[in-house]
Amino acid sequence: MNKKKLFAVPFVLINSVVILAALFKGLQISLGYYPLIGLNQLTLANYRQVLSDPFFQKSLGYSCYLALTATFLSLLLGIGIAFLLLKVKSSWLHKIIGLPISLPHIIVALMIMQLIGQSGIISRVCFQLGLIKEIGHFPLLIHDSGGFGIIMVFLYKEIPYVAVTTFAILQQLQLGYIEVAKNLGASTLRIFFTVILPMLQKTLITLFIILFCFTFASFEVPYLLGNPSNQTVALTVYDLFTQADLTTRPQAFALNLVMSGICLVITVVALTISRILPGGRRIS
Repeated sequence: MNKKKLFAVPFVLINSVVILAALFKGLQISLGYYPLIGLNQLTLANYRQVLSDPFFQKSLGYSCYLALTATFLSLLLGIGIAFLLLKVKSSWLHKIIGLPISLPHIIVALMIMQLIGQSGIISRVCFQLGLIKEIGHFPLLIHDSGGFGIIMVFLYKEIPYVAVTTFAILQQLQLGYIEVAKNLGASTLRIFFTVILPMLQKTLITLFIILFCFTFASFEVPYLLGNPSNQTVALTVYDLFTQADLTTRPQAFALNLVMSGICLVITVVALTISRILPGGRRIS
């Protein structure tokens, strides 16, 4: 073992102990063993209760809708911007596109609220220009049932992240294959799907996993910009955990582990698909 790996061992051990201890404690409570409130028997009742609850099922569907929409749009638009950066050699453009990455999500959420809220900047400008008769006539884009404001925050943060990451990979690719394909008469579309996309596949799958898991489990953005009638899974967990009645704590832990399990399943499925696609096959 080289020195670099040896120095990483204490860090890995400490983090592993903390994560495994928290996971064990959460699993223990979710299975009904919570002596603090007199629960001493292991049971799957908490999992059955949260999985059969219509409100949780609605929260799960809403969370998946937000995560998948934001993730796919971020990947599509981010890849497009990455190719733009590859053609436009401007350091200022690179800095401007990379700027949102450094901003916390909660700051971006407040920015979006001030920008597209019914009393925000755009609605006031529209009112001054006579496009709307009252500020209240401006479309409801914040706290709406469709989660438009939430998706806008995720896109503002994630598109630059995808663009910068993909651009860094594009610079390292063996672009000679593209020239060969052009000389053989391949169209631009065919080159993209048969040459470029397989080269980017592993990076895009990794980005998909990171973005989906983050947006699926996000708390602060839906908390600030979400609609009370459409809660995400993270907000449902928070509500259960913060209730004065401690008997809801096991349900909160069960729901939290279900959420983690969904992220794990999505990760495994994405990696499996990646192995099947051309970019994941090994050439013998």
